[in-house]
Amino acid sequence: MPALTLHLLTLTPPTTPESFIAQLSKSPETKIIVASRPRQTVIHPTILDKSPLTTEKWDLLLLLQATNRSTANKNPIPASFHATIKSEYKITAGIPSKLLSTYSSKDKALKSKPQPPLTGSLSKALASDSKSTSQNLELSPTLIQFMDELCKTHTGPVTMLNLLHFNHPDGKKSYFNYGQAFIPVAGKRGGDAKIVGNVVRPAEGAGDSRGPNARPGEEWWNEISIVHYPSIRHFCDMLAGDDYQSINEEHRLSALRDTFLLCTTEFDVESLASSKL
Repeated sequence: MPALTLHLLTLTPPTTPESFIAQLSKSPETKIIVASRPRQTVIHPTILDKSPLTTEKWDLLLLLQATNRSTANKNPIPASFHATIKSEYKITAGIPSKLLSTYSSKDKALKSKPQPPLTGSLSKALASDSKSTSQNLELSPTLIQFMDELCKTHTGPVTMLNLLHFNHPDGKKSYFNYGQAFIPVAGKRGGDAKIVGNVVRPAEGAGDSRGPNARPGEEWWNEISIVHYPSIRHFCDMLAGDDYQSINEEHRLSALRDTFLLCTTEFDVESLASSKL
């Protein structure tokens, strides 16, 4: 199971996400799997790393694979880039080889599909009083406002980053059941998990990504997922649906001790790699 690294970065001006990606794509030892712009935190963590996850203004999300086995356990961002990084949050996760081998073709297929029609759940919810949300993953005034603002400039796909910390001992099993029920519910809105993997716990005292927030034992993320939706409206339509809230209440809420959900929009890495930035 190949180990990939997830990076949330705040960049030092005048470095832009586009210029950073363009330069990093030229590194022979690093493969960019996902590169996206963080847009909005949908769920704030309540236990794990509330700071810096939701206090830092992140400029860039990267999911990277080291192409050289001898450097697989090192930071795939070359040292020459470190001066352009103001802040970094890094997680290592084991991703099944099968997912990686088919990722590129699946990603292109998802992004090229016509957007399916909304189910009507969102329209019904907007016509009534919106619910408040925290870890519950329901529509909220804040999420609706974000949806309206994003749609002014971006009506295409969104990519959701999920960091998951399970209740023990049965949280992982409950979340698996949620995942199985999620497939048809999200699928009717065009939602699809592109990446799912187990987080690798950093060695104690290793000066890892947790930095000053490091904790011993089980107090760390367990799983990561990156999920595609045809648009932010399709994501919100799902949250508004009774079909989704049924599986959310039955499986998801009891499974999770903590979670972080970040909405992002992806960059076109191939275009940036060939640009003169």
